[in-house]
Amino acid sequence: MTDLHLPASLTLAEDTNDAPGRDALNTVLKGDAPSVTEGGQMQRPRGTHRSLQDKPGFRFELRRATRPEHDAAELAFAPFHQSPLPHLAWFLTCQHTALHALASTCCLKSGRATALLADLTATLRADCADNGDHPATIPVDTLPRLHPLAVDYLVLGSRMGNEVLRRRLSEAAGQSALPAYFTPRDHLVAWRATCTDLDQLPPGRALARRIIADTRKGFGLFEIAARLNPLRPSTI
Repeated sequence: MTDLHLPASLTLAEDTNDAPGRDALNTVLKGDAPSVTEGGQMQRPRGTHRSLQDKPGFRFELRRATRPEHDAAELAFAPFHQSPLPHLAWFLTCQHTALHALASTCCLKSGRATALLADLTATLRADCADNGDHPATIPVDTLPRLHPLAVDYLVLGSRMGNEVLRRRLSEAAGQSALPAYFTPRDHLVAWRATCTDLDQLPPGRALARRIIADTRKGFGLFEIAARLNPLRPSTI
């Protein structure tokens, strides 16, 4: 089966149009990562992109302030970036560990990512079980308490990168079915609402500083997940 080599930008990513991170990112979770979308990119209303760039809000400050943590989280997944298919099962266990931890960091009853996060963790649990894997768990008593908006930013911001990754893995896997985790999910309405929520925050205020600090901690959970789950090559 043909191997697949993805750029380091595929690990945490975000909506390509309205996202945190570099100009090309995506997969572990990328808050606001502008991305490397390929074909089939959704069309944005005329003039929207220019408006977002001309009037940057707190979301862009959040992206800038958390870039080092985002990049460090991506680096933790270097084996997967370098050789995705053989390390796909490992990647899934890491995603479950990190997302399950994120879901436990705060009360998400009113979070915009609540339903999606529950769906993703349940799907990852099933995918890992299909592979005979048991994802590591980060002890609850060691988890930080994260603001729901930071969790929304991380989870919803990662979805466009997941779509890019799904397309590339699908091409490399040929006729083999991909794990259910890669099934496309509707996230754009919630993501755009989260962008609005963030841009309404006055930069420099206590809440803005907390969102930055909590987003950094959220990225750190992916680094921890990559360390906790044994790295072992496998095939899908």
